[in-house]
Amino acid sequence: MKEVFKVKKWWGENAAELEQSPNNVVSDYSNSIKQAIVVSAIRWPEFNTTDKLISIWKLLSKDKIDIEKIKTKLNEIRDFHLDVVNDKIQWDRLKVKNLIRYNFEELLNNILEYLEIDKDERIIPSKENDYLINTKSKDISIIWFGEILSADIHTTLLNNIWAAEKNYSSSWISSNNSLNNIWLSDMKAKTLDFKWITKNIDLNWWEDVIFSQLSSEISLRVKDILDKNKIPVIPWYIPWFENWIENAIGRWYSDATASMTAVWLSTIFDVTLEIQKSVKWMLSVDPGMLENWKAKLIQKIDYLTAKEITGIRWAQAKLLHNQVLRRELQEAWIAVRLFDPFKNNKWTIISREKDENSSGVEFIWGRDNVTFFSVSSGKMSSKWVIADVFSIVKKYCSVDIISTSETEISFTIDSGLEQSKLEEISQKIRGKLWIKQNWYEDFVKYEPYKALVFCVGQNLSNNLWSLWRAAGSLSNAGINIEMVSQWIMERAMIFGIQGSKLKQAINVLHDEFI
Repeated sequence: MKEVFKVKKWWGENAAELEQSPNNVVSDYSNSIKQAIVVSAIRWPEFNTTDKLISIWKLLSKDKIDIEKIKTKLNEIRDFHLDVVNDKIQWDRLKVKNLIRYNFEELLNNILEYLEIDKDERIIPSKENDYLINTKSKDISIIWFGEILSADIHTTLLNNIWAAEKNYSSSWISSNNSLNNIWLSDMKAKTLDFKWITKNIDLNWWEDVIFSQLSSEISLRVKDILDKNKIPVIPWYIPWFENWIENAIGRWYSDATASMTAVWLSTIFDVTLEIQKSVKWMLSVDPGMLENWKAKLIQKIDYLTAKEITGIRWAQAKLLHNQVLRRELQEAWIAVRLFDPFKNNKWTIISREKDENSSGVEFIWGRDNVTFFSVSSGKMSSKWVIADVFSIVKKYCSVDIISTSETEISFTIDSGLEQSKLEEISQKIRGKLWIKQNWYEDFVKYEPYKALVFCVGQNLSNNLWSLWRAAGSLSNAGINIEMVSQWIMERAMIFGIQGSKLKQAINVLHDEFI
């Protein structure tokens, strides 16, 4: 039987959690449970470290760079972390404060080195390259820097507890930030030509290869620390590597790092992945959307239903990054526990098992500011016509929901586009289908200010009454359904309605099902 192991993802949303999280480590240690901790940048509601750092890199991307303004912002971020140390650390306070000051001095020196490079040779920081800058000796990722600061503070907090207990060695905890430098240099030596990859390799396959390689690399280094009887505190945001990882697999946050670590270690241990965040657990709806604020805790849910929920744009976005519930984690049967360290009697468990007591619909979500497009044409059944329609749309925006018949297609987009752009899309579709003007058979129409309501759960397509109940409850409330989509994977019903009716529809459906 495998030994129990926990991979823990911490989120420093407020000062109280920075105190409570280390106690969770001590509790598991007293029960002989091995563990590894992955941390993200420290933030409080009124101060977001990553956003503050990004604002500095935005200044660096300007034609005229104001170094004094950059220094002021750096000092603001440094002083925030020093205040956290003053408030939360009792032992080794001076040591960690000096470390923070040193890190910021180094960062400023790196920025000054960056400015010495000829303008044409600089890597211009942007969102697409994770706000990377190049110096004479190395490249630096902005988000990575925030996590290293977090690891230093979390490690010191843990050591404080051990010092207070006087039963453990304070050297037992290791942030081991040098792992990042070693690992980054190793990976940079393995970079490939992304243009060649896109032409010659299936990116879906390539993503799986990258996940496997990174998972193995992280876990081997974690195991090395464990073999020394230490707990690794991992500041492992995976930054941009010459544009190939970002393009091949998308951005990897520390949530995904925790997932990768858990997957590979599951070959050695019986692993549980614990995620503590600002949103404590999975709820049936955003409580702020309910008139009575009484959302239900989802105590148990299967992988695929949970992935459906986290995959909906803006739904549970702060709870779980969608790269956590990857196929590799599901195949390893790793349970994911979402919890509040202050209320350990409440949690959401995501696993392979479905909740046998589920009533069907588990989660209600809504999104407004949506535009509906409807296209009708006798040519719709011709080869590639629908593909041609979407090839036009993709140049302007992404499509969310699609509904088709033999002669019509309806789809939704977010309404961020200006009226002129909506007209351009409409006219180009007309040109492709030879529709000069709207009439009863051939037309292209768009309607802004709409909304989508999502009902997500288990076995919906096998439950004959789910769609009937949803439609009936909305009809009784006087809410007209303008579009319907029920996915064949049996996990979601989606209704298109007037935007002004969104909150009412969410309340009606929540009352009906939950």
